[in-house]
Amino acid sequence: MRRELRSNIPVLSTPVQVRPMLMLTGFLGAGKTTVLRSILDELNRRNRLCDVILNDRENADIDRETLRDHIKSVEALTGSCVCCEGIDELYDMLLKLSKSENQALILELNGTADPLPLQEGLTLLEKKFLLHPRWQVCVIDARHFGQRAQFRALEMLQLETASHFFLSHTSHLNEDEERELELRVVEVNAHASRVSALSLAGYLDQAISQSRKQSLSGPDQDPKLWGGNELVWNKSAKMHDRHHLAHAFTGCNIVFSDDLEHQQVIEWMQTLPESVIRAKALVKLSSDPEIRYLYERVGMEVSPKPIPVRSVSQAPCSGIFIGADLDPDKILQHTRDRLHSDCFFANQ
Repeated sequence: MRRELRSNIPVLSTPVQVRPMLMLTGFLGAGKTTVLRSILDELNRRNRLCDVILNDRENADIDRETLRDHIKSVEALTGSCVCCEGIDELYDMLLKLSKSENQALILELNGTADPLPLQEGLTLLEKKFLLHPRWQVCVIDARHFGQRAQFRALEMLQLETASHFFLSHTSHLNEDEERELELRVVEVNAHASRVSALSLAGYLDQAISQSRKQSLSGPDQDPKLWGGNELVWNKSAKMHDRHHLAHAFTGCNIVFSDDLEHQQVIEWMQTLPESVIRAKALVKLSSDPEIRYLYERVGMEVSPKPIPVRSVSQAPCSGIFIGADLDPDKILQHTRDRLHSDCFFANQ
């Protein structure tokens, strides 16, 4: 299969700022959005502004709601594999944001994404987007690293292509266990270095200080790279033997119609089918109707402390569910039995 990247990319007549780009990868539930919030808070303290693109399989708007208190410019990109069916929309967003006055760009990929084709595409299109330097940070869940069964190869791929890694959920590890985990990570990617949210914000801050203005490339682009006015990318030649794992997951999005009780939500999430690898639910509690809360489940583990979401957006309260062998009708019926009979699929 061949994909032709569209040739109607506009040429800007005035120079634009070259901006650093940070791409967050990592398996489902690793903690990418939590890391992102910490980075944004640190950038805010440094008076640095950035644009954010959130990619999720079913409903990126849910995570976008949790960021509204941290940043104003957030684009939501919903799609299972951003390097395939979502790539055109992503490129449109990148072109739109190339005109932004904000100083950096952060892209959070969904937990099943294969970052390799995207990295290749960004490299080939570097003169179009002026995103430099670019870092890929793999967020690694200390609780489950290397234990993804048939999807372990996808988790390893997300790490192998990274320039840096972030260890999340390390609070239950002692010093020796954490060091052992770090050594296991380095065995997979010896070139990646461990980072914190603070150090990542520092990298972005320094890159912003050293950035320069440059015109986006136009018709005089390198013919060896572009082949005239359009780039022809033989995508089938670029795909590797693990890419199919990114397409093995399915998902569904269910809307909640009523205020709920905290314990009711916890018990509902705990009793979701084991096929649900990742679940998020943005709900309104009857005990606190002025604030919505984000509940999360990774594997069979439900976070006991939901995240308060204070935004005033009209996005509906809903849940997303991701797994390799989901039965959406079964999940909907379970949700109706446990929460409310009026729950329904978001795409209905």
